[in-house]
Amino acid sequence: MALTTYDTDVIAAARGRATALADGAVIYARGEPADCAYIVTRGGVRIGNGVPIEVLRPGEVFGEMALLDGGPRCEAAVAVGPTEVQVIERALFEVLIRDDPDFAITVLRLTARRLRAAMAELDRATGRTRPELRVIAGG
Repeated sequence: MALTTYDTDVIAAARGRATALADGAVIYARGEPADCAYIVTRGGVRIGNGVPIEVLRPGEVFGEMALLDGGPRCEAAVAVGPTEVQVIERALFEVLIRDDPDFAITVLRLTARRLRAAMAELDRATGRTRPELRVIAGG
């Protein structure tokens, strides 16, 4: 799989199911409880609530935030074009975070990237910057 450093074969071998989705299919909605994360295997996935935060491509992980903090989904995920995603069940996600440093670093980088994108969108929406939040986020 393109652009990955972690072992996607391990994820597939761990009974991770592949799910095919039509353009515009909702993978999950804001506020839903989370029991898994996903990897885009074909197509794209738009992350955001009305305003897109980003569009993910094959090899990228999403849905991880709710697994990391135990909270509900904080944004929606919608298929962009014909898409396929690989499901990463919570138990496997936790093993990968603990035992696969490349996977853990990928998840950390994605989370930081999404936080920065969300902060930038908030800046655009409010017409101002918030230095106090940038310090908390490490920016």
